[in-house]
Amino acid sequence: MNLFSLEHHVVKIFKAFMASLLIATLAACGGGGGSAGTPVQGGGGATGGGKLSLSLVDATGAASNVLSGTGLTAKATATDANGSPVKNVVVTFTVDSAIATLSPVSGTALTDSNGVAQISLKPGVGTGAGTLTASATVSGTAAVTAKATYTVTAGTVTPSAINFVSAVPSDKSIVIKGAGGNGRTEVALLTFSVVDSANVGLANVKVNFVTQSTYPVTLTSASGVTDAAGKVTVAVNSGTQPTTARVVATVDGTAISSLSDTLTITTGVPVQAAMSLSLTKFWSEGINWDNDLLVAQVLMADAFGGAVADGTQIVFTTDVGAVIGIGGAQCLTNGPNITNHVPFPGFCEVNWRSQNPRLNGIATIVATSTNGSSNLSQSLRFYVLGSYATIYKVSNTSVEGSTTRLSAGGSIGLDFQLSCAPQTLTFEVVDANDNPMPPASTLAITSSSGNVTLGAISPAAVPMWDTARLGIGLAAHRGTVHSVLVTPPATCTAGGANVHSDATFNITVTSPKGGIANTPVTLTYDTP
Repeated sequence: MNLFSLEHHVVKIFKAFMASLLIATLAACGGGGGSAGTPVQGGGGATGGGKLSLSLVDATGAASNVLSGTGLTAKATATDANGSPVKNVVVTFTVDSAIATLSPVSGTALTDSNGVAQISLKPGVGTGAGTLTASATVSGTAAVTAKATYTVTAGTVTPSAINFVSAVPSDKSIVIKGAGGNGRTEVALLTFSVVDSANVGLANVKVNFVTQSTYPVTLTSASGVTDAAGKVTVAVNSGTQPTTARVVATVDGTAISSLSDTLTITTGVPVQAAMSLSLTKFWSEGINWDNDLLVAQVLMADAFGGAVADGTQIVFTTDVGAVIGIGGAQCLTNGPNITNHVPFPGFCEVNWRSQNPRLNGIATIVATSTNGSSNLSQSLRFYVLGSYATIYKVSNTSVEGSTTRLSAGGSIGLDFQLSCAPQTLTFEVVDANDNPMPPASTLAITSSSGNVTLGAISPAAVPMWDTARLGIGLAAHRGTVHSVLVTPPATCTAGGANVHSDATFNITVTSPKGGIANTPVTLTYDTP
């Protein structure tokens, strides 16, 4: 071997040695990406597949583990086995105490191109020490974790103001104690916010509460501590009297205070004395017709005269026809109704309709409800009337009231044999059940013959009878009384030898729905 070949061989051996040394050095350092470094104020975890480190920094980017009003930023760095950053890794952050909260509240973040996932750590409720944990699956299936400790201290920023934020329920109205239930609450939640001069919410600030009201209401707590956003909430429980109330919130140890919006405490449970049932009318022409409608209305109030809470249920029953509401024979106060009338507090209504059973034409409708301790009830009677009249000759002259009937119902005879002087025919009009005919039924004289002279029927229509005075279904109020003046033919002679009965006329009664009934009247008289 010559000198040149020897020199060339030595160089090759040296290069191979240096390459081996470089590989060994890189392996000792964890890969070609370089060391991930030591996380500030935190720690790291590693598996054979990757590593996760965790650090905490303040708003300026400086390492810190003191958590106060402005919060800290937690940064978790994910690297692979070679120390290279790993992108798009889901990192989950958790805290071990309520003294700190995470933002976003999901506690998850995705690593960026530098392998860094970050999340905000804010003060929660109270002070003390806590631990933040970050976990992720960097490579393979094994999860790695990293932890960092922190200390929550009371904020050092001076509160500048406390503001009323919101109320639940939003209408700021609750019911009095004992009146709660479906859709009704006896508790209001009032939220205030403590802020600094830059209008930034301050955490861990104690706030004291007092109430202003005419009648007592109760606070669930006399004080509270603001959360990470500077908000604090107090619950107000209603008392047993309707009133209005406001809550004064004061920052502890200062004169900084705020007044809530007015809270209304009203609407007790319904009471029997304040329950009213009414009908749009006290009769239906429903004996001979289906689906003739009445409207039944209920008004309800509490012991203090306040309309009951919306959604109070009233259930109806009837022994004649049927009741139709929304969702059955019921309605809800200030709720949708089948009549399409505009709802309002303490009010609900249903339809009653004519159909079988019809019984004797006297119906009862009953409305019931409850206040939680007792049942409430109101009932009314009303007529279900026929369309075809029956007429009785009577001795009475009053339009309404008890009558003495002089005929059996049907044809009527008038006797002028002893005197040809005009006579007043007084008659009572009833339906097939011996109840009044429907109001506004008309009466007329038809088919007169034999030169009889007739006056006008009075009254010429069935009047609206006084149900309050006479009562529904009372025997003293069977029908309405009418009269007509009847003059016999000029050929009439008292005590004459020839008896005639050829003068006649009909009394025709027509109901509002068009039912027509004729009753014949025959005159008996003598002629020379």
